[in-house]
Amino acid sequence: MRRLIRNLLKPINLWIALALLAANGLAWASALAPSGPVYVAEPVLEEDLDDLRLRLREGGHSGERFELHVTGQEAAESIAWFLGNHPEIPFRHPRIEFHPDVVEAWGEVEVLGMRLSIHGQATMVLEDGIPVVALTDISVAGAPVPGFVLEAVQDAVYQQVDLSNRELPVIFETLELREGEAVASGTIR
Repeated sequence: MRRLIRNLLKPINLWIALALLAANGLAWASALAPSGPVYVAEPVLEEDLDDLRLRLREGGHSGERFELHVTGQEAAESIAWFLGNHPEIPFRHPRIEFHPDVVEAWGEVEVLGMRLSIHGQATMVLEDGIPVVALTDISVAGAPVPGFVLEAVQDAVYQQVDLSNRELPVIFETLELREGEAVASGTIR
């Protein structure tokens, strides 16, 4: 064992070992890096959401009804707008698709300085007038994550966006995921 260590610490062997470690690190980084063209959503708040936001800021609209029609593109743009205001959230380049009863999302997340492509599916339902999202599938760099990781991510997401312990300024009455869009309606408190 001492002989092996002594041979490894010779200058030429040490440089070879360091080069192999660096090559291994670069290989893993490139394998996990997002591939293909980056989907860039312009950071724009969707028109219906912007209108509702302005009505809430103005005040005096209590009891009025609202309706939201949001396409996948508009959802991605609204998320990009939100992320632009919250640089501490390590998620970029959202892409959203709505399907009946399912939301599908793609993007990039930064973990330990590495950019990873991420894909997920979730359901969204109303519980007592509050939208609740349940993650059903997540993959990172094209590989599905184990169930315990999915649960940990779901818990982390809930800590960030749990709306059940806050009084929302609106009461959602309907929420429907359709092919290509989400439709919601409700009343301003």
